Amino acid sequence: MKKTVLLFFFLGIFFSCKEINSSNKEISDSNIEFTDYYNRKVKVKKEPQTIISLSPGITEVLFDLGVGEKIVGRTKFCNYPDAALQIEEIGGISDASLEKIITLRPEIVITSSMVSKKLVENIEKAGISIICLPERSNVEGVYNTLQILGKIFNKETTADSLINNMKKELNEIKSLYNNDSKKPSVYYVVGYGATGDFTAGKNTYINEIIELSGGINVANNVSNWSYSKEELFSRQPDFIIVRQEDLNQFMNTAPYKDLKAVKEKKVLGINSSLIDCQTCRSVEAIRLIADFIHQKQSL
Repeated sequence: MKKTVLLFFFLGIFFSCKEINSSNKEISDSNIEFTDYYNRKVKVKKEPQTIISLSPGITEVLFDLGVGEKIVGRTKFCNYPDAALQIEEIGGISDASLEKIITLRPEIVITSSMVSKKLVENIEKAGISIICLPERSNVEGVYNTLQILGKIFNKETTADSLINNMKKELNEIKSLYNNDSKKPSVYYVVGYGATGDFTAGKNTYINEIIELSGGINVANNVSNWSYSKEELFSRQPDFIIVRQEDLNQFMNTAPYKDLKAVKEKKVLGINSSLIDCQTCRSVEAIRLIADFIHQKQSL
């Protein structure tokens, strides 16, 4: 009798331990741990159902992964795709409303390194999970974002497919100018006029886009965003890229209208969201620029 009782006792312990181990495994499998941009060790719940995005690029990537419907809050700069405009706005990137974020009570807030550490800490103090993904100066940053978000939302296959498509298109674009003996010089207009001249120097994502297009960034001699008119006129870029909304005004404003590229109408107006955000659509910007600078060069 005692042996029978002891047998059932140990069997009970065995199955209880098995259930605990199984439960712990589920808890482990339902969370992802990693170190974010601010060197915070973050534990993120897998497949969160409600999201706030504080980055236009991240908002776009979430839609690309097929989880855009989970976004309950976004910044005023998150304007692509059109469906994003139907999501509640919670302010800007640097001045997002903490009150609105708390009211929406998302399971996770996802942001980029453009958001201040203080805001990240305040959101965390409010008991809301937040991750801050790095913005890198190359397309590897896009791949990295896709892989991380793909893992969080159980969309790894979709993420891999998007990455492979990007790589394939980039290889196709590269083949267009592989045999070019001279790469054209390109200047990207970030700002101009009375407030000063600004462009994308080396170590920027736009510099990478220009190089992947088969061009040379005129401003690859600076590491910040400020540039001088004297330097711009001295270097006389072969081509100029400007935001579409600024195209006509830039081409008709002194002294820029006297630039050789402007006189020869070698200025490309481009949708700013294509080039400013690190997303899958960067390939579209690279293709547009490559087609423009290489076709024009052959004329």
